[in-house]
Amino acid sequence: MRTKIRFCFIATICLSLSPSLAPSVTANGREALVDALFSGATAQSPGATVIVMKDGQTVYKKAYGTANLELGVPVAIDTRFRLASVTKQFTAAAILQLHDRGLLDVDSPIAKYLPDFPGGDKLTVYHLLTHTAGIPDFISYEQAKQVPQEFAPGERMNYSNTGYVMLGLIIENISGKSYEAYLKENIFDPLGMKDSGYDHHETILRNRASGYLFDPAGRTYVNAPFQEMKGVFAAGALYSTVEDMGRWDQALYGDRILKPESIARAFKPVTLTSGRRANYGCGWMISQVRGLREVGHGGDINGFNTYIARYPDQNFSVIVLSNVGMRPPGPLPTATDLARKVAEIYLDDVMKPARVFTGVEVDPKILARYAGDYELHAPQVIIDNSGKVFKITLEDGKLMGESIQGKAPLLAESPTVFVVPGSPVKVTFEVNAGGEVTGLIFNIMDVREFTAVKIR
Repeated sequence: MRTKIRFCFIATICLSLSPSLAPSVTANGREALVDALFSGATAQSPGATVIVMKDGQTVYKKAYGTANLELGVPVAIDTRFRLASVTKQFTAAAILQLHDRGLLDVDSPIAKYLPDFPGGDKLTVYHLLTHTAGIPDFISYEQAKQVPQEFAPGERMNYSNTGYVMLGLIIENISGKSYEAYLKENIFDPLGMKDSGYDHHETILRNRASGYLFDPAGRTYVNAPFQEMKGVFAAGALYSTVEDMGRWDQALYGDRILKPESIARAFKPVTLTSGRRANYGCGWMISQVRGLREVGHGGDINGFNTYIARYPDQNFSVIVLSNVGMRPPGPLPTATDLARKVAEIYLDDVMKPARVFTGVEVDPKILARYAGDYELHAPQVIIDNSGKVFKITLEDGKLMGESIQGKAPLLAESPTVFVVPGSPVKVTFEVNAGGEVTGLIFNIMDVREFTAVKIR
């Protein structure tokens, strides 16, 4: 259910060539390039499925690797994968659909729909949709009712699975149906998504992939720890196939599920009370990839990682579903990396040139002040994956960061803001009026923030 991230600290048959696809590479040439990206998925490893959509047509789809290593069952196009946080776009769509039907108002306080939530008159359904409600993450709804909010609604954005669990409860309260039944009757069945649904462990589900993790010590794969989906609920409990996800992708270009204005709202970045825009809409992350607007979302749950990358201005999408966890990293890149590299193969001619960030120069005396140990303040699940203490060192004039997940250089974006190469993590050092370094802030994809206090 964790948001799909890869970092050292915290841890998707018609071969006709569309005119807007890169003319310098043949269809067969592009397919070979895509196959090379998935070379880490073999008969001895977990795998993935990929689908590429352009102008309403499937231009490529393929399955790689193994769905069940113990039985030697290969991944197929109809293999069902856990979606993890890609679930959130379906939850958001259900809420917006209820809004379109006049059954709720997205801009109304949640007190109308969750009357037992303390302070529900101060935050809206839209705050939950955009992760701007201040609801702490990785806690249950009952726990959320007993703890303070992290910030005033609309003031900041911090990704909260718990907030999307609350949206699932709202769907049930308003519709009078279970979350599972509502999605089936109002989204999956109308779109012909017959291979999608709510993942119940006890159900015999044909073509369900098993989830795995990579063990760097043994250079092998192990079964991922079991995770029950009941607690995950509307934040990440769905499963699907790439073909079904392709049907979902195409529905977002019309009005079969949502009114055009609601789709536009889902894809619009939220504006905070300060006037600053965050890169999240309603169940979707909005970003720039080599100059193109990408509306996408990833998922990361025990033994699975997923990504849907939509480029609406090019009417182009890539969806990758994989049955191996993101951490520790293994031979198969993350679904996010794979989807974006596939997009580059097809859209390179309309993308801006790729640039390698090398950092800016910072006074060595300033860098030396950052060296030390920092104690992380974050949910326990984050601490379990990354460790409680982070070590910052200065080595050969370069700043390095180290956690239990490994060691990585930090490249300066400014004198106080640093990036971890090859990851979506930014580190901002906090300095008081006296010039003393007091702590740092980890920012992941502009959707999560965790603080750490300098302890030595």
